[in-house]
Amino acid sequence: MIGKRGIGIALSSLTLVAASVGWTPVAQAGSTPAGTAEARTAEARTAQARTAQAPDARADITHARTARDHFTQDCTGQENITYGPGLSLSSDASKVTVDGAYHCTDASGRSTTAKYHTEGTTGGTCLLLSWNRSEETLHYADGGTSVIAYHSGPSLRVLGLNTARLTGVVVAGRGKGSVAEKTIQTVPGSLPTDCVLADGIRHTTAFTHLSIHP
Repeated sequence: MIGKRGIGIALSSLTLVAASVGWTPVAQAGSTPAGTAEARTAEARTAQARTAQAPDARADITHARTARDHFTQDCTGQENITYGPGLSLSSDASKVTVDGAYHCTDASGRSTTAKYHTEGTTGGTCLLLSWNRSEETLHYADGGTSVIAYHSGPSLRVLGLNTARLTGVVVAGRGKGSVAEKTIQTVPGSLPTDCVLADGIRHTTAFTHLSIHP
């Protein structure tokens, strides 16, 4: 039989064991939330950084769309056209280089000027010019630029005037994404007679009208 003293010793031992067992999990449990809290804090900071960046990205997209949707411009001008090789009665392709100037007015009535340079090709003859693809770069007086890519357009010759209509898109710069429509009216001169010369027509002058809109 175990005496009262033995029972007391046994109970004391159990109490010590229980105390030590209970103490260890408490210490471990205390360390786990601390680590979790730090991780959550880091995640929260990352989320805040992403949230701060997101409005900027959305603002850039919105600004680009707004610039395109509100960019309306009407321009008139005059240009000097150079053909190489010169245009003749045949329909061989010829490289076209154009330099000109526009006087433009936007939707608010504000006026500006722009110089432009165009490079493209024509598959027409000296009697009926036919523009194919071309790219035109406008340099505005305030330092801005617009780059327009034109597709092929129809040409008509009425009462000695050769008129070409081009349709394109603003692919870079001011008004990017807007539609561009250009009319080129070649000034009559010695076109009929120069057609039969060896060099053909190498230079012409034209009046132009450009419309840019959403």
